[in-house]
Amino acid sequence: MKKLLISIFSFIIFVTTFSSCDDDSIFYPKVKTANGVTTVSGIRAGGLEKALLLRMRFITNLVINDTIDSRDFETMRDEMPSLTSLDLSNATIAAYNGYEGSGDTKVYRYAADAIPEYAFYNPVTTTANKTLSYIKLPNNIKSIKDFAFNRCSGLIGNLVIPESVKDTIGKSAFAFCENLTGLTLAPTKYIAESAFQGCTNLSAALLISDSTFTIKPYAFAGCEKITSISISKNVSDIGTCAFYDCKALFTVDAANTTYLSSEGVLFNIDQSILVQFPKGKTGNYILPSSVSSISPYAFANCSGLSSVTIPATTSSIEDYAFSGCSGLSGNFIIPSGLSNIGMYVFDDCSKISGFTVDPLNTTFSFSDGALLDTISFILKRCVQSKSGAYIVPSNITSIDNSAFSNCALLTSVTIPETISIIGKRAFYNCSGLTNIYAKALTPIDLSGSITAFDGVNFEKCYLHVPKTTSGIYSTAIGWNVFYNIIEN
Repeated sequence: MKKLLISIFSFIIFVTTFSSCDDDSIFYPKVKTANGVTTVSGIRAGGLEKALLLRMRFITNLVINDTIDSRDFETMRDEMPSLTSLDLSNATIAAYNGYEGSGDTKVYRYAADAIPEYAFYNPVTTTANKTLSYIKLPNNIKSIKDFAFNRCSGLIGNLVIPESVKDTIGKSAFAFCENLTGLTLAPTKYIAESAFQGCTNLSAALLISDSTFTIKPYAFAGCEKITSISISKNVSDIGTCAFYDCKALFTVDAANTTYLSSEGVLFNIDQSILVQFPKGKTGNYILPSSVSSISPYAFANCSGLSSVTIPATTSSIEDYAFSGCSGLSGNFIIPSGLSNIGMYVFDDCSKISGFTVDPLNTTFSFSDGALLDTISFILKRCVQSKSGAYIVPSNITSIDNSAFSNCALLTSVTIPETISIIGKRAFYNCSGLTNIYAKALTPIDLSGSITAFDGVNFEKCYLHVPKTTSGIYSTAIGWNVFYNIIEN
């Protein structure tokens, strides 16, 4: 009888202990595995780690049917190395305040109904989950926060953004998810910077919803396999390089009052600004006579472009506008009205052999292989085919960024004492230089452009400086990289 009473008492304690456990208890029957699929339900936010315990490392296919928060995403990201498939369609995401979430100390407040910041990208180790190949997002979320799936290169197939995502797709949310092949966008108001940048295998049509107002810079940059890009009627803000390196032609809804498309090219509504030229267009292109400005990177990397005609009405070509246009050949014509050429505009345009400046143009001139801004006294660009020696004109005060980059046939250059600025990468990869003649008694300050001579062979190139100045040059930032400094 005594043993029976002890057994009954022990059983009561056992049952009481089980029933008093909170919702996160490992004893609560809420985790089931069948046919390789682990289903979790009955947990409260932040309780995933406790619910799964040691089995976490072996789970490959996970379905969550309850409330989770940013702490649970950190668990999935960092503690489940075998996870390949995740179904959150019936999950609810709760708000969380604290430093135990996926953003570490970078984020404190996590919103409800949102895939949290850094959900599958660790901001501390700067590494992403590479095993997750399939994700089904919750049906009730309103936004996807910054860096949520950044560099999750394991994701494959078609990504479906739920219709409920009407607020924001965050900065770099899916950037460099390079194995995604399709994208179904939600009626999202705001697509943030670099949201899908580097998704190089997206190969379907891109349809921007009527609910979308803003597409920030680089949002779809590098998505070169997208087959077509349709801009809806309410898009009113497209950031710089939003579609950089995209081959697809543009179409814009006729009701849009901010943008339009013509022959697949994207313009602002009155065609005064050429916003983006499709990388896939080839041959010759004549800009409309209404164009006054060519946007940054507008033609960048359009290697199939063989020539371009710019109207007299164009006054500005912005930074990098024609960089990487390796198919442009012969003389590039500078029209009469052009008064501004940005930085790096003609980088890697190796086949441009010269510049023909309209006689009515009062800003630019071309002489001895170099394009000069005679109003601002800037040497803008030397053609890459320039060989032998070059003497910078004495009326020039600045050598622009990348002005001589990849001029591998150049053997010597003379920099007069009038020069006060040498830009970044100004002589980048000028591997044939054997002599540089610096005429200034005081070395030009290169602290802001220490890359000015990157790619020069410092063992074979001699730096010639004025008498009594070799000691100063040998210790000056950017000049002290030369092995051979000679006083003349």
